[in-house]
Order: sequence, then structure tokens, then C-alpha cells
Amino acid sequence: MSDTKLASRLRRERWLKLSAFLAIHSLALVLLFTIDNLLVSFVLAFVINYLLAPLVSYVERKRIPRHIAILIPFVTSGLIIGLAIYLVLPLVTAQITSLEAQLPIYQRDLLALIGRIEMRIKGLFNLHEFNVAQNVNTWLIAKTGELSTLLPSIISQSLTVALLAPFLAYFMLQDGRSVSRSLLAMVPNNLFELALNLHHQINEQMGGFIRARFLEAAIVGLVVWAGLAIIGFPYAPLLSIFAALMNLIPYVGPILGAVPAVLIALISEDGAIYSSMSLNLFVLTSVFFIAQLIDVLFIIPFVVARIVNLHPVTVILVIIIGAQLMGILGMVISIPVASVLKLTLTAVYNHLLEFRS
Repeated sequence: MSDTKLASRLRRERWLKLSAFLAIHSLALVLLFTIDNLLVSFVLAFVINYLLAPLVSYVERKRIPRHIAILIPFVTSGLIIGLAIYLVLPLVTAQITSLEAQLPIYQRDLLALIGRIEMRIKGLFNLHEFNVAQNVNTWLIAKTGELSTLLPSIISQSLTVALLAPFLAYFMLQDGRSVSRSLLAMVPNNLFELALNLHHQINEQMGGFIRARFLEAAIVGLVVWAGLAIIGFPYAPLLSIFAALMNLIPYVGPILGAVPAVLIALISEDGAIYSSMSLNLFVLTSVFFIAQLIDVLFIIPFVVARIVNLHPVTVILVIIIGAQLMGILGMVISIPVASVLKLTLTAVYNHLLEFRS
């Protein structure tokens, strides 16, 4: 076989490998975005995989078969989560029931507060067509009706995700390395080293990012819970869980996490810990401020050491894009997705520079 034919055959094989590699990833993305609940389940499985992977590797190094090394942290985590649910669920359920009973009162008080603010704005700026209270009332009625209609669907989807995510996570831990090797085998030889290094870097960065962010959110939630419990604020467990979840969203998350507590303090007598509204707000916001201060001064420098290096403007833009495309889920996953894209583009760009030189 001549050198020309051999070179042509190698180029053809290289392009076939690359096409197969890209086609498999494209098909996977299409399935994730088209099948109901699959994307959320996959993201949650992805998180579980990265949270448990260090424990699995540690147990496996003790010369324990991998399937048993996977089951040990799975069963241990399940027992811990089950115990936590057993201890916390009655309290959370009671608070949700109480909150549900108070919602009409909160709605009335919120509209009254908006009405007072609206009257002041009309008096200051002479705006007669300014009618925010009525619009908010219409919006609240519509959303309440939608929630009651969508609640069965939300419960069904949550159960599907709760069953599917651990199932996918188990197979990610069990077969993830072999699948990765099979996919890397499709990469052309001239790109194999780039793909292998990129795969390793993404794994290291994503694993560190996910574990650090969840630990950070848990610590912030505990600090908020302790603070609200100390000052005797109502619904401390619910508000702290909400603050912890919102803290997963960079920059805007901590602000969103404090909004429900501030609204309760403004509109309801339940949040009137002190006689002065100003003192109430000061003490309440101090709890969230202390939680964020601990986060910024201690947790981020010492725990979130592997958080991706993105410019603040870039972070805000990708959060907005994620929110527009996928809502809250998009806001949460926008940062790791952006970091993977940045890492990939940087690696490809450097490879092209080296190739040209």
C-alpha cells in the first residue's frame, strides 16, 4: 500500500472516530433535553456520583471489590439520609402545615403593605394609574391556582427523579470508567492526549466544585438555622433549608435565600420578635449577614478552594442565561457548565497553538 493511500486511510479513520465521538455526545444531549425528568435525574445522579466517588475509591483501595465498595457508601448514605428525614420530617411537615394555614393571612398582609407603599408613591409622584397591589393580588391568585393544579404532577416528577437518580448514579460509579475508556478510544490519535488530559481536568474540577459547594451550602444552612432559632424566628428549619438551597446559586442566591424571612418580618406579627420593626429587620438580616460573612471569610477560602476561576461579570451573565433557558436548575448548573466550556475551549486553543508551532 502506497504512502498516499495509507495517509488517506488514516485520515478517514480519524474522521470516522471523531464523528462517532461527537455523534454519541450529541445524541446523549438530545435525549437529556427531550425525555421528561431525565435531565434533572442525570444532574442529581452526576452530583451523587461526584459526592460518593472519593469514598468509593477509598474503600476500593482496601482491596474490596468495586461493586461492594459502591454499595457501602450508598447504604451508609441512605441510612444517614433516612435517619435525618425521620428526625427532621415531622418538624418540617408541621411547619409546612402551619405555613399553609397562614398563607391567606400573609397574602392579605403583603397586599396591605404594598398598598401602603403604593399610596406613598402616588402621593410623592402624583401617579394615579399606579396600581401594583391589584396586579400582585391577581398574580398571587393565578399562581396559587396553578400550584394546586400542578402539585400532583410535581409530586410524581419528584418521585421519578428520586428513584431514577440513585439508579443512574450507581451505574455511573460502577461503569463510568469503562464508558469513559470506550469513548476516549473513539478519539483520533492526534487528539487522544488532549481528550485524556481534558477528561482528567474536568473530573478533578467538577468533583472539587460540587463537593465544596454542597458542603458550603450545608454550613450556611446550619448557621442560618441556629441564628433564627436563637432569636425565636418562626419557620427556622424551612427558611434555613431554603437559604441553603439558594446559596448554591452564586451572587444572587444568598439574597434570594433571605427574601422569605424578610417578607415575614415585614408583613406578619409572627416575625415581630421585638417591638420595633427596624430592630426586627436589623436582627434578622444580621443572622443572614453573619452566615454570609462566615461563608466569605472561612468557607470559601478554606473549603471552596477549587471553585472555578470565572470573572464576576461572566458568572452573572451565565446565571442569567441559565435562568432564561432552564429556570432554577439552569441557575444552579450554569457555573459548572460554563467552567467546563472554558476549560475545553482553553485546552483546544492551546492545542491548536502547539499544533501550528
